[in-house]
Amino acid sequence: MRLIFVHGWALEPDIWDALAPRLACFAQMRVDLGFFGAPDLPDLRDGDILVGHSMGLLWGLSQHADWAGIVAINAFARFTLDDAGHGCVKPASLRAMRQALERDPQACANAFRASLGLAPARGRAQKERLMTGLDLLRDGQVAALPEGAALLALGAEDDSLAPPAATRDLAALTGGALALNATGGHGLPWTAPDFCAEQILAFLKAHDA
Repeated sequence: MRLIFVHGWALEPDIWDALAPRLACFAQMRVDLGFFGAPDLPDLRDGDILVGHSMGLLWGLSQHADWAGIVAINAFARFTLDDAGHGCVKPASLRAMRQALERDPQACANAFRASLGLAPARGRAQKERLMTGLDLLRDGQVAALPEGAALLALGAEDDSLAPPAATRDLAALTGGALALNATGGHGLPWTAPDFCAEQILAFLKAHDA
């Protein structure tokens, strides 16, 4: 069994630098979606555990059908709000992000990173891959989980991008476990790694991983 860490939009694998060592008892791989350089996509195997941050959850579910377990951090069942109010942001906000990305990919990506308290990216923004990521945020939805898979949804009460209601919706839709931290915003892997590690270890133990 391996933990497969997948970062979110306009981020890089280094977002896991605080959390991953706290889970060092498990084999690990980090996906690099190539938003600022060449992608690095490991082969995915049955029995792997997906640990996806934000858009990373949608990407992981779109790539592999046989996850043994799923940890969703600052994630959601859908990103764009629907008519019933489920989701995170209005479609117009995502369209505005797309326009900003078209004008200046580096500035757009770094502004988003700054909103999460992160430094500018070290590499050059890859517009087409970032656009593909926005398409996934626009269209992606979590439906039924792989047969036998269990889900843990971790969120923050003060996450303004993926609010706690979206975390609760994801847990309810999938029958997953839910844990919310009081603080940490949209960056729990680096703002609250102890909280994440504690919850993940308990989740894996409960499911005999």
